[in-house]
Amino acid sequence: MRNFLLFAALSVSSASMAQYGSFDKKAVATAKASSTLVLRDAKDSPYNRALMDAVKADWRFTANPDFGTTTDLATAPIDPTKTYLMKVRKADKEKHTATFLALVQGWKMKKGEMLNVEDDAVTNLPAEQEIASILIDAKQMDNGGAAMLNVYLKALQDFLKQVENGKITDKATADRLYASRNRFIKEQELWLAKEQLDKSLPDLAAIKETYTHEVKLMDYPQLMAAATKGQSGVCIADVVITGEYKTKWCFRRVFNASTGELMYQRDEAALFDKKMGFIQEDFRVLEQSR
Repeated sequence: MRNFLLFAALSVSSASMAQYGSFDKKAVATAKASSTLVLRDAKDSPYNRALMDAVKADWRFTANPDFGTTTDLATAPIDPTKTYLMKVRKADKEKHTATFLALVQGWKMKKGEMLNVEDDAVTNLPAEQEIASILIDAKQMDNGGAAMLNVYLKALQDFLKQVENGKITDKATADRLYASRNRFIKEQELWLAKEQLDKSLPDLAAIKETYTHEVKLMDYPQLMAAATKGQSGVCIADVVITGEYKTKWCFRRVFNASTGELMYQRDEAALFDKKMGFIQEDFRVLEQSR
């Protein structure tokens, strides 16, 4: 669980679920020299189409990625010389689960070792094989949110680049790097969808009571258009809710729409449907960022 981004009723380590991965430069270098197999869902879906388009447009970490489906995991053994871009599902010690898009290093499987796949996500991935991952909302991917895959793929590769160049060496340095980007949001337009706000922030005027820089409240498809285009000068909000009514957790993030860089992250309990999106505190942090 502590192996990353990014991305349940989680403990104080919950932020480590949202994004991250391996902090080992050698592991990243090995992954970079590999060939990547991109595993789509077994059936056609908006997620499949968006993932293929995003990989073709924006994947630069490895050369000439190939495509397959999760059914390949049952018919062909994992290849130690390859990396795999796939959905994985992880649970914390209290058994709350979340879905991630992950880059996985292949390994030599033991005799009888099998990967469990549920709803097109691997549920028993060995943690040490995860190179980078980012929290996603699997349901939203097929309900109007698949364009975020363009941003997520860029964010994964940014993480890998920072590990490769030594700027990220552990979770603490990763957190500091992402926090240092908060202030750059104020130099761009911040776009949020109405449904990404907690009910304590009813409108744009409520946001501007705290945040004095350029911010726009718009329809969700407009954010997805910016993600698809990689629109420059824009930072887009992203909200993922995990868990059930009494165990909900809210992950709030802001990404650079053009570069995919993670610019802001915060998460906390959303128990009894409170803090179900961006709250005033998020905008206070951004306003005061230096």
